[in-house]
Amino acid sequence: MKLKDLEAYRAVLVSGSTQAAAEILGISQSAVSRRISQLEEDLGLQLFVRDRVRLVPTRAGRHLDQHAQDVLERAFFLSAAAEEARQGRGPATVLRVAVPASMSRVILPGIIAAFLRQQPDLRFEVLHGPYDAISGMLQTRQADIGLLRLPVSEPGLEFSDVVSAASVCVMPKGHRLCALSEVQPFDLRQEELVLLGWRRAPRRDLDLAFAMAGITPNVRVETHSVSSACGLVAQGIGVSIVNALLVQECLDLPIVIRPFRPALEHRFVLAYAAQPELSEIARQFVIFAGQQLARLVADAPD
Repeated sequence: MKLKDLEAYRAVLVSGSTQAAAEILGISQSAVSRRISQLEEDLGLQLFVRDRVRLVPTRAGRHLDQHAQDVLERAFFLSAAAEEARQGRGPATVLRVAVPASMSRVILPGIIAAFLRQQPDLRFEVLHGPYDAISGMLQTRQADIGLLRLPVSEPGLEFSDVVSAASVCVMPKGHRLCALSEVQPFDLRQEELVLLGWRRAPRRDLDLAFAMAGITPNVRVETHSVSSACGLVAQGIGVSIVNALLVQECLDLPIVIRPFRPALEHRFVLAYAAQPELSEIARQFVIFAGQQLARLVADAPD
């Protein structure tokens, strides 16, 4: 399999034709066709079907897109590093950080921006996914540092200091619960709810709080990220219980936040592989980011 064949595949996928792909790549249309045929032969898959004048990706062809992008991106970085070496310049340090999507729009960009003011030569690669995917990225060395929710059972990881965040109740502006200084399960007995983490530990704690209060929660929507829950609440689809750290990502939405009682603790750490050891600048980032996250939690409703 050759990189130029993957480049032809991506060009056809984006443009929809071999002619347009040829113009993008600066080669002939027949060369694009040959490269696509060679890639299909190497993979043993049909990647495109013709629909009149357009080439439409097959299901397999669409499925391979993200993998092809990853390969081409890493090849680009390899070429850039080689060029820096040829010119006698040391490559910039790249720090790969993996976080949940729920903190990739506001929280992490703010932390990175502040750290780059101290370390302007550092370069970041930001990855995101659910916590189990982040753990996998750390185990396979795709990420140097990742935010995880405790407990974590995977071996071979080391952790920063724990950042603890309480649960808060999120409601649309103007909701009747806005009049309360804090929200308890009994206050939610008539409310439609948007809840997270079905079958996960934090959700079991919340379900237990409802059970202890003799309340059967009326769950309107199950979702799997704090940003999604807050977005649904902002649209008037019930109220939600989320953690006080990741809700900071959503403060620009038309929502109101109140402490939730009983206090339900969410514990987060910045994790990294024990071997090989982190670079000094990566360790500095772990300390800095942990302090920033703790400050966000301290400023949250309690």
